[in-house]
Amino acid sequence: MTPLSRRRPRRTHLAAATLLVTGLATAACSAPGAGADASEDNSLVIAMAQDIDTADTHNTTAISTEAVMVNLQSYLLKRDEQGTPQPHLATSFESTDDFTWRFELRDGVTFHNGEPLTADDVKFTLERVALDNTLIQHTNYKTIQEVRVIDDTTFDIITNVPDPALPYRLAREGAGIFPQDYITEQGWDAYEQHPIGSGPYEFVEWVKGDHFTLQRYEDYFEGADSDWETVEFRTVSEPSTRIGELLAGSVDIADQIPVVDRDRVESNDGTHLVSSDSTTVRMLYVNQNDQFKTSDPRVVQAIDYAIDNEQLSEIFTGGMATPVRSRVVPGAFGHEPSLYDTYRYDPAKARELLQEAGYGDGELEITLTSSQGRTAGDADTAQTIQGMLEAVGIKVNIELLEASTYVDTRTTGKNKELLFTGWNNTLFDASLPLSHFRSTYAPNSFGYNNPEVDRLLDAAAINLNEEERATQYQQVQKIVAEEMPYIYLYQDVAVYGANDSIAFEPRMDDMYYVQDIELSTD
Repeated sequence: MTPLSRRRPRRTHLAAATLLVTGLATAACSAPGAGADASEDNSLVIAMAQDIDTADTHNTTAISTEAVMVNLQSYLLKRDEQGTPQPHLATSFESTDDFTWRFELRDGVTFHNGEPLTADDVKFTLERVALDNTLIQHTNYKTIQEVRVIDDTTFDIITNVPDPALPYRLAREGAGIFPQDYITEQGWDAYEQHPIGSGPYEFVEWVKGDHFTLQRYEDYFEGADSDWETVEFRTVSEPSTRIGELLAGSVDIADQIPVVDRDRVESNDGTHLVSSDSTTVRMLYVNQNDQFKTSDPRVVQAIDYAIDNEQLSEIFTGGMATPVRSRVVPGAFGHEPSLYDTYRYDPAKARELLQEAGYGDGELEITLTSSQGRTAGDADTAQTIQGMLEAVGIKVNIELLEASTYVDTRTTGKNKELLFTGWNNTLFDASLPLSHFRSTYAPNSFGYNNPEVDRLLDAAAINLNEEERATQYQQVQKIVAEEMPYIYLYQDVAVYGANDSIAFEPRMDDMYYVQDIELSTD
């Protein structure tokens, strides 16, 4: 567990101090915690800012979905705390040649309907996502050519190119194994209504926008030794309501605790704060297409120099986040240390670059797009950045969008000069975040094209020499740190409130492994 404190001294800012003032009533602070009730009925309640978006994990990239579905589904491999894939459904795996990975499955694994999980289910699952290009996760699994079944527990995964990152892919959201017979007989609509997996918890009920409830699966292959008979993932999008329910004892864990409310949770009798570094990096998309002012590298550099990354960390994370110039954070394969815990802030340099680009004070006008209420502090962050840019003479029009419109804008490339966003990397491999810098990726959103970056990414994607592959990814990071199709802000932290009766250690990948959450013995 990471204690809620700064890892190094940071500057203090008036804006941060203002936001740290508690602005909500504390009448609920003395309410009893949920722990006593939880221990009596063996139920765990987790309040999340976002609901899952689908039970079909081939058709989502939402971290909130994966965080829940890891309890219902099982994977061939499972990430450890460092993000390294380890055997899970598979008892062993090895690369037998440049295009073939052989796996051995555990005997006796069953789905929640009692049917055995075999190599045929693996083939059904992985070939679906590998071959159906309409699925959101297809791009992460399209290197799989086929799954060749040897017997019920032995199979080969054949790739169409060497794929050194395949084990990482098999330990993430698109690789939870689906029950072939159930889906073939009942159809995908039936699965969405009643998903079946082989994980430690089985489906009970999903009321969209309200709660997703699971119960312990007594025949789970690793043993049904969890403290919790049931777990309810409750959707509570409004932070004040989420925190109020935690303080009142209605929930055991609440995510995304804003800076302004942390003192309330920590000082309340019966609750405490826990935190973890995240793979999520906050940043700005930069549209470098010719019709936008940000096609001029001097304008992009000026924007970067105008933003005080550490002040943003101070205001929106209480100084816990780390300024970065790359999305590949420590713990991910291919991390470049020179781009971590560093940033460029020089307002005078920003004004000088704007003058070189031909813009006097107030003559450059751009648009910054952000969601409003989709993630904690999104609109406030955009407005703070607006103020920093206007301080060096850039006029910024803010475009705040509700969640679905924002996602559509980002996905279809309708954004203008800047778009505030955050991306995680639960793959824990540089190949995922750096794929955004291919010339073929979202050309309307970026307009970024560097043949040397394309060459390095193509070479790394099939390089089975780990040392060389890491070096290639580090070279890409250094190039894009200067050319800035993204302007990076900081590596985020995940801050949760928990009842004192709960022993909960957040993970860097933001997953809720319910079996690892226990009743506290303190």
